[in-house]
Amino acid sequence: MSMMDIFQAVVLGAVQGLTEFLPVSSSGHLILFPQLFGWQDQGVAFDALVHLGTFVALVWYYRKDLLKLFHDVLAKNKEAMNFVLRVGAATVPALILALLLKDFIEQYARLAIVVMVSLIVWALVLFMADRWSGRQKEHLDAYQHISWKQALIIGFAQPIALIPGTSRSGITITAGLFAGLSRRAAAQFSFFLAMPVTGLAGIYGLWKSMSEPSSYSALAHITGFLSATLFGIFAIHFLLSFLKKQKYDIFVFYRIALAVMIGIFLIGS
Repeated sequence: MSMMDIFQAVVLGAVQGLTEFLPVSSSGHLILFPQLFGWQDQGVAFDALVHLGTFVALVWYYRKDLLKLFHDVLAKNKEAMNFVLRVGAATVPALILALLLKDFIEQYARLAIVVMVSLIVWALVLFMADRWSGRQKEHLDAYQHISWKQALIIGFAQPIALIPGTSRSGITITAGLFAGLSRRAAAQFSFFLAMPVTGLAGIYGLWKSMSEPSSYSALAHITGFLSATLFGIFAIHFLLSFLKKQKYDIFVFYRIALAVMIGIFLIGS
């Protein structure tokens, strides 16, 4: 084990924690960072653990909301039960398509050119959704009161995030804006949708990695997990605070700038 392994684990964990919740594509960054810096591939087990780190970040940040939701469901509160059902329904399309397309995506979609194009295309769509949402007369500011129609619109948009460079949070926020949610409500519902997705992705990744050797040490894996958790908590807090007054423009510009950098990297390689 070297200090470089630990450094890489901290960086990649931070990348996952930050980009899982900001609409800039976590999978795209995890593919690109090792390529840009000439690092060895971190492996399935590491990817799984940093996904679990972001899951823990979500659970920690929303622990009070989750406890209240759990209590209300046990008390057979209709509103709470409907919200849980809508989160579940919005999660199903992504899980089904992930199982059906995972091999194809692993083989053909994890390419820098795919990431570059996705970053640009979905940046422009997010920009349009943000502007379109700002012109609407009605905004849903409480993510708990999302309708079945809105939940399904977001749910059927979520599988697009299987394409690296799209961003799971980005596409669900975009769909939420088009569906009539406010900027903060779209982000918060996106975070609730991330709980089953990141949790199951992490568990599946760990199961899959049992038969695959890893070049990273156990300490590096734990370091990556903790880094993803801490930076994930920061990213959630930052985005929700940022959206109290700001639009999504900074993330649109970042995605386009990153795509340009990838293009330069491809031309130079």
